[in-house]
Amino acid sequence: MKRHFLLVFSLPALAIFLMCQSCAKENLPPVAQFTIDPATGNDQTIFVMDATATTDPNDDPATILIMWDWEGDGIFDSQYSSKRKGDHKYAKAGEYMVTLVAKDPRGLTDTLRVPLTVASSNLPPEAPFSPQPENGQLIKTINPWMKWSSSDPEGDPMFFTCYFGKTNPPPQFIASQMVGTFSPGKLDYGTTYYWKVKIRDTKGNITEGPVWSFSTYDLHIGSITDARDGQTYHTIQMGDAWWMSENLRFDAGDGSFCYENTDAKCQSYGKLYTWEAAMRSCPAGWHLPTLKEFETMINVVGGQDVAGGKLKDYEQSLWREVNVGATNEFGFNALPAGRRYDSGLFAGAGYYAQFFSSTEYNSGEAYNLTIGYDYANAFIYNYKKAYAISVRCVKN
Repeated sequence: MKRHFLLVFSLPALAIFLMCQSCAKENLPPVAQFTIDPATGNDQTIFVMDATATTDPNDDPATILIMWDWEGDGIFDSQYSSKRKGDHKYAKAGEYMVTLVAKDPRGLTDTLRVPLTVASSNLPPEAPFSPQPENGQLIKTINPWMKWSSSDPEGDPMFFTCYFGKTNPPPQFIASQMVGTFSPGKLDYGTTYYWKVKIRDTKGNITEGPVWSFSTYDLHIGSITDARDGQTYHTIQMGDAWWMSENLRFDAGDGSFCYENTDAKCQSYGKLYTWEAAMRSCPAGWHLPTLKEFETMINVVGGQDVAGGKLKDYEQSLWREVNVGATNEFGFNALPAGRRYDSGLFAGAGYYAQFFSSTEYNSGEAYNLTIGYDYANAFIYNYKKAYAISVRCVKN
């Protein structure tokens, strides 16, 4: 009885003893720790990763094995090793997640991830400069080209993101291009526009330029409908005078012609008129301009040396290349309608724009305004009244 009694009381004690032994043998994972020196750098920096602070609650730290993933892309760059330090030089700038995995002798692991920003050693592009139109400039054309200068210290290719609009800051207009110019299209008169350029080189460096602005000339434009045939013409104010900004198309009967007797040419260029036909062709309230009115218009647009270019249209591709000096800054839209000789021969379409004045040179000739494709000047010549050229009317 006594031995049996002792055995019964020994079983609980044995269970407690075995449980304690099991607790004593429970293994905890290691604790991964490491530093990065230096904490920041660029693609020329050698970063040293030091995991000597990695510990283990149960095992000798010397028995802990580690491996590295420098980029944090899931592809480990080393095998498990007892070596605590490693160094790495990144091939390119970027955001990385340096990853350390520590493993104890029983196979338990701990993972630590530390973010690292690697800058580029490549210098960014210089800020864009020398804008055209100039910042704050008042321009007289509504079809400008935006231009600027730029450079990169290493000569890297550059890509431009262009912003343009009526608001500040301007919205994106072109996502990416490699040329330092763009056209925003036809603009409104009397309006302020804002624009800027952001430059990115092939190394990923970005430089954003300042916001520039310019304003378009507050041009006064209008229209007139000819009661005789219902045709409508655009008009424009130049100085104090109102001019038609289109060639007259009215059929005046004798003395009015379509170039090469083709109706389609009349739609493109307007009609050609002898002087006598021109004198009776302008609608009521308008008249054929005098020599003095042509001279005044030339002075308003900047003088004889540049007036031709500033009056010539360049959008409709009717002028022969190269259309020297053409800006059409004042919206006059001079077109190269050519002429008809009194022999019936037509010539000069694409090359010359000529407009009769009402002022006579002599009994057989009258003054006219002449503009050519190959010069920017505007000239006043005397011309045979029997020849037929274009007409622009001016308001009484």
